[in-house]
Amino acid sequence: MEAEFVFELEDAEILYRALKVEEKNTLTPTKIDLVDGKLVIRIWAEDLAELRASINAWLRTIKACLDVL
Repeated sequence: MEAEFVFELEDAEILYRALKVEEKNTLTPTKIDLVDGKLVIRIWAEDLAELRASINAWLRTIKACLDVL
């Protein structure tokens, strides 16, 4: 299973740099890119529960970063 999220944010580059270091420390394969000024996150998982858990974790991390900015 795969999910992709594209975030159009003023601080996309700052978020990209903050999140990119976490990309390799995840339980599920994740790819974080900055494409045309947009933050793109792709997540792969074996099943729906794993995908949902990973999505929730990334969304919470993004919200925490935005709260700090």
